[in-house]
Amino acid sequence: MSTSTASAKATSAKGPRSATTGEPVSTVARRNRLGIWLCIVSDATGTVALLISYVYLWSLNVNDAWAPPKGRFADDLPFWLIVGGIILAAATMWWGVRGIARGQRGRLIVASALASIIVLVTLVGQIVQLSTFPFAMTDGAYASATFWLAISTAIHLSVVFFLAIAIMNRTRAGLNTADNHSHVRLVAMWMTWVCVAAMLGALCTSSMKVSPNTQSPTFGTFSSG
Repeated sequence: MSTSTASAKATSAKGPRSATTGEPVSTVARRNRLGIWLCIVSDATGTVALLISYVYLWSLNVNDAWAPPKGRFADDLPFWLIVGGIILAAATMWWGVRGIARGQRGRLIVASALASIIVLVTLVGQIVQLSTFPFAMTDGAYASATFWLAISTAIHLSVVFFLAIAIMNRTRAGLNTADNHSHVRLVAMWMTWVCVAAMLGALCTSSMKVSPNTQSPTFGTFSSG
């Protein structure tokens, strides 16, 4: 047996190799999976900070300045429609993940294309919501906190749209295969996290509107002794 044949058999026994690093695909996938978890944890800290700020301002109602002018809070439905769009896109991408794992390349191309369209429509919906809020960002603590939650969702959707398009193009180019499709799974994981982040924001804005603190503390008012 020639040396090259023996080397090829040894490589085959260890599984497919990464085209970029030459390492086993499983090794690269494991490292990338750790990376996406770290990205999710990092992003979650910012999302949780926004949620805590919302809840804190809602509960404290400093200077009785929580509610927007004339009590015009945002409608609940747009928030949940946006959440529904993200969930649908994530479910579609996971459908594609299961397809490519079985060697169904066309299924992943269709799934990533559909997910891209759904995310784009959802992003447009988020932009429309931001532009039609019945208050300005400076109209009280609720308005400011709600705007930032919606802006955060818009940023998440922009990233997801870019990633879904990238998966579609990589799959068309033959870079995602049954033996090497870890990037697709990682994108689906990120999309799942975005679903959770958007849902938590929708829960806050839907269930915490009128502040329960009717005796709000006052700051910034001084009197001479």
